[in-house]
Amino acid sequence: MSSSSMIIEFTKSTQNVCMCVGLSMLLIICFMISPLNSFILSSIFGKVIILTLLGYTLYYNTIQTNKFSKNFNVNIWDQTENWKPIKTNIICSYIFSLFVLVLIISVIRTFKVL
Repeated sequence: MSSSSMIIEFTKSTQNVCMCVGLSMLLIICFMISPLNSFILSSIFGKVIILTLLGYTLYYNTIQTNKFSKNFNVNIWDQTENWKPIKTNIICSYIFSLFVLVLIISVIRTFKVL
């Protein structure tokens, strides 16, 4: 597999992650901030969909980033290796995964037990 096709594949996976997070944000606005939050059934249903979508996003982003870093043989912890734009992209992707995890935890904390 050539390096340009690997970059195109990673770009497409990044686009998919972006669309999933955008849809998650729209659902968060609809089910957690809007008046739909007061209806228990729709609120729980919406939060389950949000958590599923964010969980998939976190999983997919992490898997694609690991695959991308292995294909380019980039070790983000290696201090002797020259800094490359690919290394920056990989680190930013992992940081983004961390923020998605924080968002998942904050959605979980809003669940109210009947």
